[in-house]
Amino acid sequence: MLRMTLLTIIGALALFYVGVCALLYFMQERLLFFPSPVASYPAQPSIETVSLASGDVQLAGWVVNKDSKGPLLIYFGGNGEELSQSTSHFESLPATSILINYRGYGDSEGKPSQIGMFADAEAVVDFAQAAYGKERPLLVFGRSLGSVIAVHTAAEKHPDALILMSPFRSVADVATVRYRWIPASTIRWMLRHPFDVTKAIDELPSRALIIRADDDRVIPPRETDLFIARLKSPPAVARYVGQHSEPLSHPEIWQPLHAFVTNTHGH
Repeated sequence: MLRMTLLTIIGALALFYVGVCALLYFMQERLLFFPSPVASYPAQPSIETVSLASGDVQLAGWVVNKDSKGPLLIYFGGNGEELSQSTSHFESLPATSILINYRGYGDSEGKPSQIGMFADAEAVVDFAQAAYGKERPLLVFGRSLGSVIAVHTAAEKHPDALILMSPFRSVADVATVRYRWIPASTIRWMLRHPFDVTKAIDELPSRALIIRADDDRVIPPRETDLFIARLKSPPAVARYVGQHSEPLSHPEIWQPLHAFVTNTHGH
């Protein structure tokens, strides 16, 4: 009787485990991407709407301070960040900043995916340099999931400098911390969108700023530290006491960011 009970419990646990793994596999897009429509269209004169084609989709976003004489900055936001709410933070930067919503976000067409977002990011850089000056110093700035997209883009497009906020090595490394009871090998096998920077990290520019949140409960600070340890050249590191979703206007984020952009020059 006891043996039958144990077998029943083990069978139930096995079914639960398989069910959760299947749920994670088939629902991963909903766990990774949080697209939303444009919250409100910026009305400031220094912010203008722009659009570009990437493959068979049309992407839409904004250019901030297009007449600036400073560097050209490309910003990639977090997985739940619709960029109309982020544009105003870039007005005070001595740079021309390009913020294009990911496919499926805001007014950008298509559905988000790793392959599509990587291709879009390269298209955004090509568009920005063609429209606002290829000779200008180029900065790539990525936050959270956008840090992976920024790293991929930097490895392909070789900017003058890189800014990363809450970076991580891969979705699998973050998920392994959250789902400790699922083997790391199983998580890696399940992921259709691994967002892994393992190879690209060796191709990054020597000048980099890492912005680290001490109380981050989405991207563990230790994961950001492990990312930093992989870099060939020691980056500048700015730490702030705050959580993952702190607004970009947070002084402990903005002051080092502003200084880094101000001091960026070409090769």
